[in-house]
Amino acid sequence: MATETGAALGIDLGTTNTAAALFDGDTLELVRTADGATLTPSVVRLDAKGRVTVGARARKLFEKDPENTRSEFKRLMGTDRTLSFPSSGVVRRPEELAAEILRSVRDDVSAQAGFVPERAVISVPALFELPQASATSEAARLAGFERVELIQEPVASALAAGWSSEDSGGAWLVYDLGGGTFDVSLLETRDGLLRVVGHDGDNFLGGRDIDQAIVQHVLHQLQAEGRVIDRADPTHAVALRILRNAAEEAKIELTRRSETTLSLPELFELPSGPVDVEFVLDRRTLEGLLVPLVDKSLMVCERLLARHGQRLDQLSKVVLVGGPTVIPFLRQRVQNRLQAPFADQVDPMTVVARGAALYAATAGLDARPTKAATGVGRRLWLQYPAMSSDLTPFVAGRVLDGPEPGPAEVRFVRADGGFASEWSRVGPDATFLVMLELAPRRSNVFTVEARATSGRVAVLPTELTVVQGMTISDPPLSRSVGVALASDLVRTYLERGTPLPAKRTFVHQVVETLTPTDPTGRISIPIVQGELPEAHLCRLVGRIEIPASALRDVLPAGADVEVTVEVDRGGRLTAVALVPKLGQVFEQVARLVVPDADPAVMVEQRTVLSERLRQARRTATPEVQDRLYDVEWWLADAEQAIVEARGGDDDAAQKARRLLLDANAALEELEEAARWPELDLRALTRTASAGRWVSEYGTEQEQRMLQEAAAAVERARADRRAQDLERHLEIVRQLGTTAYFRHPEVWTWEFDALASQISRATDLARAEQLVAKGRAARQDRNVLREVVQQLWGLLPAAVSSQEGGHRSGIR
Repeated sequence: MATETGAALGIDLGTTNTAAALFDGDTLELVRTADGATLTPSVVRLDAKGRVTVGARARKLFEKDPENTRSEFKRLMGTDRTLSFPSSGVVRRPEELAAEILRSVRDDVSAQAGFVPERAVISVPALFELPQASATSEAARLAGFERVELIQEPVASALAAGWSSEDSGGAWLVYDLGGGTFDVSLLETRDGLLRVVGHDGDNFLGGRDIDQAIVQHVLHQLQAEGRVIDRADPTHAVALRILRNAAEEAKIELTRRSETTLSLPELFELPSGPVDVEFVLDRRTLEGLLVPLVDKSLMVCERLLARHGQRLDQLSKVVLVGGPTVIPFLRQRVQNRLQAPFADQVDPMTVVARGAALYAATAGLDARPTKAATGVGRRLWLQYPAMSSDLTPFVAGRVLDGPEPGPAEVRFVRADGGFASEWSRVGPDATFLVMLELAPRRSNVFTVEARATSGRVAVLPTELTVVQGMTISDPPLSRSVGVALASDLVRTYLERGTPLPAKRTFVHQVVETLTPTDPTGRISIPIVQGELPEAHLCRLVGRIEIPASALRDVLPAGADVEVTVEVDRGGRLTAVALVPKLGQVFEQVARLVVPDADPAVMVEQRTVLSERLRQARRTATPEVQDRLYDVEWWLADAEQAIVEARGGDDDAAQKARRLLLDANAALEELEEAARWPELDLRALTRTASAGRWVSEYGTEQEQRMLQEAAAAVERARADRRAQDLERHLEIVRQLGTTAYFRHPEVWTWEFDALASQISRATDLARAEQLVAKGRAARQDRNVLREVVQQLWGLLPAAVSSQEGGHRSGIR
């Protein structure tokens, strides 16, 4: 059912500030805090008795009690890190702190609207990883919400900007620089429908990084004076947090003034005496610190546009989102580079919350507590859009069982008197279909009327509401999702750009035998996110475990496992593994966490990557040299982040982990490009081999799919895009392998090949028994297939490959 006044709630759960909005079908109203503000600082304090203070009051207490006051925990959501509050001895997960912010929002809605909300839409960065999206949902559950849906922040921004826009269409760029993350999205509007073309961004670029740049500048000045605050020393961590908080306030002050003063008397006690900070920061200095950060964001924008063949002069507008975008220098630099007008009348601080509320209306998500239906009448089941870009949407309905007489005809009358539908006859199957007419850009309330031959019939519901305005198509998946195999390859389930929600199933085979009596045995199915074909270069975002102790019987090597992966519209992941042989289903995804980031390990990784970078520079072409500058930049940023991680900064540790992963992936791609002749030859031979098998044993659909994949291979070869070529070749391989295994002699061929390799078997006696069994039953295809599948399990993938594949137990 559509929402009623004030019932659609949207929340922008931000790194620095949180905002919320209510939508009543006609107007968007911001939710205000107890002191009348529209923003709630995302700050939580726990005192010695464990009492919680949230928002502006907690922020005011930061300088007095920094050890027990926490902020900027959004970028840690989805990790296994915890945050301590020494006075009370309490340790909290980031999502538990986020829940305190959301609980505060619920209280504010209750005070303003008169009800405690049970449902809402919460925004998340477009490039949030699946563990982070899952953690956001968990925070909402902990806060008391019965149900939430997630929306990508740039989509919410565009939805809010387009709500009051009269533009008929065009390409938009949403430039969203928040407190902790940077997102850029390319969108198109046409006939009131908003379509997301693509995403890009950086989960570790935001206002916090501007603050860090100011802090680094101040630390250099102090060092020049012989007063050293060491970022790598955990005992200096509190002083650094106080300094970062002061840097944030100075940044905000410089949007209105030409200079400001950071005044922190007795910030820290060194052996030589107290460190007092009295530092004048002017706007010109801030602008100099901003240049590399803003330019980094603009490079991401240009990369996104290039990937989708879009020129700068084709943009109709740019929507600026996030607090840092109010900085005059940043706005001017973005304007100069992107050459498109900024969207008018958009508040960058609250636009995401407004868009989330609009989206809640499109989803028919009523925030109010559910009430039992009241009134007397024949019940109708109605299906219609809660929000429609079409001026003439349809209502489909059915008359449900009840006392006679039932209605013979139904119509809908708009409350403003501007429209009444024709009477629609109820069919023999009790269904009906009625076309409505909407007044543009407003909430349209319709009274439901019904009649029989004997006169009017009372029905429930008595009315419905449809809002006319911009609506959104299915959002695309920001990063590909797949399953890591024991060979260190990835079986991609859902490719980047796939409309959400999406679901897909593939059949795999286990690589080793599992018996119920093995107390520690288990088969692991790692779920990864990323665009590269090698599993170790993709992000591990979840894992399905099949423990031996849960099995009803022996699970032999080579046995089938059907894996289904599903991602909903908000980016939340579910996965299921079915073992057909045992009739068992495993759907408990191990807690999704972003991998840990150990500073000592990352130092070693950076050293190895730096050596690989040095080797790559020796033979790099001018074009490749430009790409290597990116890698050099990432490694330099990672070095600084590792220093901060040693000092106890968990956010910096996660940033370093991501930068090293990106640098590794880029070097892998460039090294692959250097091996282009070998890859190009592999593309020719693999495509020819697959073509032979698919043409003879493939279905018509597989033949069409191979033609499409082969065409994509040729395009990648022509453009010399190694990464794309690898991805398309994997599709070609899968199609060829599927057809190959339909050959009547295939199990004989596979058996002969395996029989010649049994000296490598992990259980030689068992392998010899299986080979003898296969030779004795050589003419029985079913027996031979079973033998081959078990031999596969005794000749597993190399240990190094399995480790790279996140210890996957399937192929």
